[in-house]
Amino acid sequence: MTDDSTDGRRIFVVVGVTVVFLAGLLGFFVGANGADVAPAISVLGVFSLSTTPVTMTLYGMVLAVVALAGLFGLVTLASRFDEAG
Repeated sequence: MTDDSTDGRRIFVVVGVTVVFLAGLLGFFVGANGADVAPAISVLGVFSLSTTPVTMTLYGMVLAVVALAGLFGLVTLASRFDEAG
Protein backbone atom coordinates (compact mmCIF):
# COMPACT_ATOMS: atom_id res chain seq x y z
CA MET A 1 0.00 0.00 0.00
CA THR A 2 1.42 3.41 -0.95
CA ASP A 3 1.23 6.61 1.04
CA ASP A 4 -1.05 8.97 -0.90
CA SER A 5 -0.48 11.86 1.52
CA THR A 6 3.05 12.37 0.19
CA ASP A 7 1.76 12.69 -3.37
CA GLY A 8 -0.94 15.11 -2.22
CA ARG A 9 1.54 17.29 -0.38
CA ARG A 10 3.82 17.36 -3.40
CA ILE A 11 0.91 18.52 -5.56
CA PHE A 12 0.04 21.24 -3.02
CA VAL A 13 3.66 22.46 -3.01
CA VAL A 14 3.82 22.59 -6.82
CA VAL A 15 0.47 24.40 -7.04
CA GLY A 16 1.48 26.79 -4.26
CA VAL A 17 4.83 27.69 -5.80
CA THR A 18 3.20 28.16 -9.20
CA VAL A 19 0.48 30.45 -7.84
CA VAL A 20 2.97 32.54 -5.85
CA PHE A 21 5.21 32.88 -8.91
CA LEU A 22 2.27 33.93 -11.10
CA ALA A 23 1.08 36.42 -8.47
CA GLY A 24 4.55 37.95 -8.39
CA LEU A 25 4.68 38.12 -12.18
CA LEU A 26 1.27 39.79 -12.31
CA GLY A 27 2.34 42.19 -9.56
CA PHE A 28 5.41 43.12 -11.57
CA PHE A 29 3.30 44.01 -14.62
CA VAL A 30 0.82 45.95 -12.50
CA GLY A 31 3.65 47.90 -10.89
CA ALA A 32 5.37 48.56 -14.19
CA ASN A 33 2.23 49.80 -15.93
CA GLY A 34 0.16 51.21 -13.08
CA ALA A 35 2.52 53.90 -11.78
CA ASP A 36 1.22 56.39 -14.35
CA VAL A 37 -2.39 55.87 -13.25
CA ALA A 38 -1.90 55.63 -9.48
CA PRO A 39 1.49 56.43 -7.95
CA ALA A 40 0.42 54.81 -4.65
CA ILE A 41 -2.32 52.49 -3.40
CA SER A 42 -3.90 52.26 0.03
CA VAL A 43 -4.06 48.77 1.52
CA LEU A 44 -7.21 48.37 3.64
CA GLY A 45 -6.92 52.04 4.55
CA VAL A 46 -4.08 51.19 6.93
CA PHE A 47 -0.92 51.91 4.95
CA SER A 48 0.11 53.08 1.52
CA LEU A 49 2.31 51.30 -1.02
CA SER A 50 4.07 52.98 -3.89
CA THR A 51 3.19 51.48 -7.24
CA THR A 52 6.56 50.18 -8.37
CA PRO A 53 7.32 46.79 -9.91
CA VAL A 54 9.21 45.62 -6.81
CA THR A 55 6.55 46.59 -4.26
CA MET A 56 3.69 45.22 -6.35
CA THR A 57 5.62 41.96 -6.92
CA LEU A 58 6.20 41.54 -3.19
CA TYR A 59 2.63 42.53 -2.35
CA GLY A 60 1.21 40.00 -4.81
CA MET A 61 3.46 37.23 -3.57
CA VAL A 62 2.75 37.90 0.12
CA LEU A 63 -0.98 38.08 -0.54
CA ALA A 64 -0.85 34.77 -2.45
CA VAL A 65 1.13 33.09 0.35
CA VAL A 66 -1.36 34.24 2.99
CA ALA A 67 -4.37 33.12 0.94
CA LEU A 68 -2.83 29.74 0.11
CA ALA A 69 -1.74 29.14 3.70
CA GLY A 70 -5.34 29.69 4.80
CA LEU A 71 -6.76 27.43 2.11
CA PHE A 72 -4.19 24.67 2.63
CA GLY A 73 -4.75 24.92 6.37
CA LEU A 74 -8.45 24.33 5.84
CA VAL A 75 -7.72 21.35 3.59
CA THR A 76 -5.44 19.89 6.28
CA LEU A 77 -8.14 20.39 8.90
CA ALA A 78 -10.76 18.78 6.67
CA SER A 79 -8.50 15.80 5.97
CA ARG A 80 -8.12 15.15 9.69
CA PHE A 81 -11.90 14.90 10.03
CA ASP A 82 -11.98 12.59 7.00
CA GLU A 83 -9.52 10.17 8.62
CA ALA A 84 -11.62 10.05 11.79
CA GLY A 85 -14.72 8.96 9.85
